[in-house]
Amino acid sequence: MVRHRFRVEEVRALASLHPEARLELLDGEVYEMTPPSSRHAGLLDWLLHTLAPKVQGPAQIRVQSPLYLSPHSLPLPDLLLRPREDFYTQDHPRPKDVLLLAEVSLSPEAWDREKKLPLYAEAGVPEVWLLTHKALQAFRRPEGRVYGESFAVARGERVAPLLLPQAELLYHPPL
Repeated sequence: MVRHRFRVEEVRALASLHPEARLELLDGEVYEMTPPSSRHAGLLDWLLHTLAPKVQGPAQIRVQSPLYLSPHSLPLPDLLLRPREDFYTQDHPRPKDVLLLAEVSLSPEAWDREKKLPLYAEAGVPEVWLLTHKALQAFRRPEGRVYGESFAVARGERVAPLLLPQAELLYHPPL
C-alpha cells in the first residue's frame, strides 16, 4: 500500500474543484469536516458574542478559517488574530499571528486533543481553548508538541486569554 502525504498547495487545488467541501490538512492527511451541529454552532456563537465587543481593535476574529501551520498542515480553527491592514487577504495567518485559537470540541473530543493540539503546540500557537461538554480547557506555553500549562475552567469561573487580558469572560455557555 502506498500512502501519499499531501501538501497545502495540493489541498488548495482539491478545494478549488470542490468548493463546498470543508477540507482540513493535518500532518499531511486530508479530512473533510462535517457540518457543525446546532450545539457546536451555538457554543461558537456564544464565545464570539462574548469576546467580540472586548477585542474589537486589538484583534481580528476569524471563524473556521485556515491557519497555515506548515507545508503539511492547514486546519480550520476559530481565531483571534493580530490585526493586519489587509485582513489576511494576501496569505493565511500563521502561528505568530494568533492571539487565541479556539476549537469547539464536542465529538470526538479526543480528536482535537490528540490530533490537533500537538500540531498547534509544535507550530508555536501561544494559547488554545477547547470548549468541551464539561468545561473550557485552556492550553498555554507551547513546548515541543505539548503545552506546558493546561487547566480547566468550570461553569461560573472567569478566564482571560494571555495575550488579550481585556477579553476576560465568565464561562457560562448556554446549555
